[in-house]
Amino acid sequence: MRNAFLALVSIFTISAAFSQETVTLPPKPGNPRSGRVLELREVYRISDAQGGFFFKSPSIIQPTPDGGVLVVDEGEFLRFDAAGKFVADMFRAGQGPGEFQQIENFLVRDAEVLAFQRNPMKCVLMDLGGKFRREIKPDAPVSRILGRYGDRLLMAANSAPAIDKVQKPEGDILDIVWTLKLMSPEGSVEATDLTYPTKWFAKRLPGAVIANNLTFLLCALLEDGLVAVVNEEAYGIQIADPAKNARLLTIRRDYRRVKYEPERSPDAAAGARSLAEPREYFNDIQKLFAVDGRIWVVTSTLVPGKGVLVDAVSPRGEYLDSFYLPLPKGVDLHDLARYPLTIAGRTVLVREELEDGRLEVVKYEILEPF
Repeated sequence: MRNAFLALVSIFTISAAFSQETVTLPPKPGNPRSGRVLELREVYRISDAQGGFFFKSPSIIQPTPDGGVLVVDEGEFLRFDAAGKFVADMFRAGQGPGEFQQIENFLVRDAEVLAFQRNPMKCVLMDLGGKFRREIKPDAPVSRILGRYGDRLLMAANSAPAIDKVQKPEGDILDIVWTLKLMSPEGSVEATDLTYPTKWFAKRLPGAVIANNLTFLLCALLEDGLVAVVNEEAYGIQIADPAKNARLLTIRRDYRRVKYEPERSPDAAAGARSLAEPREYFNDIQKLFAVDGRIWVVTSTLVPGKGVLVDAVSPRGEYLDSFYLPLPKGVDLHDLARYPLTIAGRTVLVREELEDGRLEVVKYEILEPF
């Protein structure tokens, strides 16, 4: 009888740990001014015409505490000051201490930069001038830095796609499972039970496999140790507490989905290196940011002359606001999920392409109060 009681308690405990509330947002946000277009002021524009570097394909753009910008490009890790002037290339090619083959992503912490390389796996700590301080080697597999989490780092690790299961001529959809992990300053990695599967579409060609993400892991770190996570095609935001290993809330919205239109024609000739993705709609949520304690949800509603619709939601599931964010010319829903766009406080950082094909990194300021 005692063993049966303990088993019942264990079942109840496990059920409680995985239970979570679901909130559906109301049809309209609370702000009576919702639906407006955010007014942006250009602060500066960075061109490689100033010399010292060359923009190939800037992929990650983050602000620095002094008003400057850090940019990851192919074989470059570029720092610019508060006027947009080039300061240094902090990328050191190689396999030794402080050297990289490729930077996966990075985190700015006060006057320090922590850059992460996935293979071989290491975190490189340097100052804002690029001076090497030390390396941290995680003691368990991780794939991405998500942000600061108290005195630790919140990381994510993904499972390897099961390529051998891709057998159908039209391709197969595979699950890639992401697990949230916490890492100490010394590199000790602790896995949580918080897992989020994403979809990956792959197709075999003669001598090769081509693939693309159908869904993405999007994360935004909030206050009080919470994190907002998106991993589905539909409008769903999950609020979790990694330190407590707890799923707290799922926020959903009755969202009018945007019909998917292929960017190019489906596979026509044998061996053509293109994918006809098996989807009916674009992902409802394209990007996710934490701004002044709110979750900014970049949706797939894109209106010419206005921009992309952004919802502002509280971590408790309150629909606070919605507005349009102007996007650079030529950016559409086929690009948006991967497009270099960062929102941090009142700062918006983007990559823009000029008519002659040259690339620029542009810093904007959001003028209105939140």
